[in-house]
Amino acid sequence: MLTHPEKLADYFSEIIGKPFVLTGKTRTDGSKVRKLIASVLEKHPLPELAVVGQFEIVPPKAKGVPKIAREFIDTYMVTSGDSYNLKVWNRLPASQILLVKYESGESLKCTDVRFVFVRIDIQKNVVASIIILTPEYIEQKFGRFGKPTVKQQLLISNKARKGILESEEKILSFPDSKKLSYYIRHDYLPPNTGMVTEPDIKNLFSIALIRKLVANELIGLRLDAAATKNRGQALEKKVLELLGYDVKEKDLLYGAFPDIKNQLLEVKVQDTQTVDLGRFSPEREEIVIESLNLTTFDVRYLIALTNPKTEIIEGFNNSFSGFSSPKSSHLSLIKILSAVDFIPTLTLKKSPTLFFEEVSILETQSDSIADSISHDAEDEIEYLMPLRIFYIVLIQL
Repeated sequence: MLTHPEKLADYFSEIIGKPFVLTGKTRTDGSKVRKLIASVLEKHPLPELAVVGQFEIVPPKAKGVPKIAREFIDTYMVTSGDSYNLKVWNRLPASQILLVKYESGESLKCTDVRFVFVRIDIQKNVVASIIILTPEYIEQKFGRFGKPTVKQQLLISNKARKGILESEEKILSFPDSKKLSYYIRHDYLPPNTGMVTEPDIKNLFSIALIRKLVANELIGLRLDAAATKNRGQALEKKVLELLGYDVKEKDLLYGAFPDIKNQLLEVKVQDTQTVDLGRFSPEREEIVIESLNLTTFDVRYLIALTNPKTEIIEGFNNSFSGFSSPKSSHLSLIKILSAVDFIPTLTLKKSPTLFFEEVSILETQSDSIADSISHDAEDEIEYLMPLRIFYIVLIQL
């Protein structure tokens, strides 16, 4: 039998107001939150341990099973003041799909998972509040989850990365697509429009020129140790400055594809094997700018290879317009992984009861015994699977 939510609330009340200093790295801070919750649970009686051989983990490789499996809990860190995107990976949150089944006939389903949200006061660096919710409650209060869209990931192997970084110039690049090669310019002319405007195809800088203006200048630059998205924006800003654009902060939040539309250039920071590409894949041709008949095969990618410890840019993959360019021994090691994310159609209304300065209680019904699966806080396999499923709920506070 899982511990009753009222008891969990009592357990977790001891960490309200306790110090919690953010590192600025989302995965690291998320892991710290999970370990904090686990450390509290370890002080109290845990659900009876299931006997090996008397239960079955249903999803392949335990995908979708909560990280804190003994109590069937997933943890989430909240730092935003107005809204929060809840992402649930690799399971349909409010479904009756089996996650664990027992010889006794009992089972644990997706609906049995408890969501523990830990809100951090980023001004005081303390745990401000905690909330415990179930999938049913989330759907009842904030609407059903929506339809799937596609998200792509790029995998740059360690061997490919090492090959780039050990090269003399530390930059891997290839020519533009055949279509662009008839129009692009190889001499510099200062931009006379903004980054978000459609490109004048005759004023697109060639990859060779971008390499000269940008890539060579960025080697050795240190990006602040913050979340990937913030580092990505910092890199994008620096690239724009080097290209000669008048940088406006609102443009950095443009959020469309590609990042620098006026140069048909997508900018990415990479310090792990995977690079999130968003909805478009350079492997499949799709129209990006219809008026100019430009496709994903024409988009250029500037990927900064950063050292995860020092945040220093050590090299660049500025090599491809799609994957139509000839592949070297380095590029042939680069693969695309697909991912699927489910996004709700409903933007949630403000809920004054969602977070407050004490623990929120919610009833949940489950008398099954949780198994003792051990999950590493940062299991790299989680980030390399060809199919990643998650639901998102946008909670406006």
